[in-house]
Amino acid sequence: MTESNKPEQDTFAAWVPALLQVSDPLFPTGGYAHSMGLEQWAASCGFTSGKDLEHFFKTHAGPALARLELPYLRFVREAVVSEQWPELYELDAEIDAWKWAIEIREASVSQGRGRLRLLKKLWPDSELIATYAAAFTAGDVRGHHLVTSAIQFELLGVPTNAALMAYGYQSLANFVSASIKLLRISPEAAQAALHDGLDQLPAWVADSMQVDRASAGWFAPAFDIQSARHATAFSRLFIS
Repeated sequence: MTESNKPEQDTFAAWVPALLQVSDPLFPTGGYAHSMGLEQWAASCGFTSGKDLEHFFKTHAGPALARLELPYLRFVREAVVSEQWPELYELDAEIDAWKWAIEIREASVSQGRGRLRLLKKLWPDSELIATYAAAFTAGDVRGHHLVTSAIQFELLGVPTNAALMAYGYQSLANFVSASIKLLRISPEAAQAALHDGLDQLPAWVADSMQVDRASAGWFAPAFDIQSARHATAFSRLFIS
């Protein structure tokens, strides 16, 4: 190892363990209780296999990450870095508006609230977390999972590209976890679908970096309608 590489390696070692912890499915945000719209969509589309899940990643989950979720993650973090809290409040409101199906919206808030609660316990001396928690308590923000995640990445000092990749991984992994129950596919088939999605994730991350705030967004009315129908479904496995 050259001397010039040592600071980079030291920095890398500092944030990676914490990132692994907060990105792990064991981190209790309540994500296991939500399919994030996949339940009704899978039923309406007749999904039965890992290949169907791969198709879902290519046609919906991936583009949604590239056009909406990942750009907003970046916008929020930029607002946090520059301490532009009023702008962060606006971004939180925009995210709330994009999630017009109430179950998807409330699932995001529920997971964000769960993540914030644990972050406060693990990093009780963080001014960043305390400031956001105070805004949540005051009702200035709804506490969406994306916003809490962006603040978390800044707290840990995770580089932007790694933060976008980690959030993308979490999103795809949540769908994979739900699909094992919904599609009755094997763990091997689920992992094959996740592997295929992660192969494409760097391209989705790269695309997201080109999206500015004026053009950010992902419109999928058929998926949103199925998500809204979940509340009145005859039977269901997930809260949303």
